[in-house]
Amino acid sequence: MYMLLDTSSHNENLLTLFDKKRTERFSLTGRNCELLQAIDEFLTKQDMSKDDIQGVAAVVGAGSFTSTRIAATVANVFGYARGIPLLAITKEQVSDPQALIQRILKQPSRQYISATYSAEPNIRLPGRA
Repeated sequence: MYMLLDTSSHNENLLTLFDKKRTERFSLTGRNCELLQAIDEFLTKQDMSKDDIQGVAAVVGAGSFTSTRIAATVANVFGYARGIPLLAITKEQVSDPQALIQRILKQPSRQYISATYSAEPNIRLPGRA
């Protein structure tokens, strides 16, 4: 199975487990920093473990700055720890996960993905308007 991470929606973690024949989707409302909890809960519901994941795709070009970094970091940790390929995708590619399988398989193992951002950072310093 492959896993897709989508943290582009505010306060929602969208996860997809997929292979060539089936797709299972899971949504956990909450802060995007709870992504690891969402993955654990989803894998448990599917009677799977992290060892069943053969590759990870992550949406890295949509959503908030922090959410994008969280998705990329979690994907990179999976890739490094498991020695599996990773793929950075856009929000539009989430709708057809099976189309990503061949692209995931073409990626070298233990190669990192990086976050891309959809807007300029909005950083506010304390005490400044």
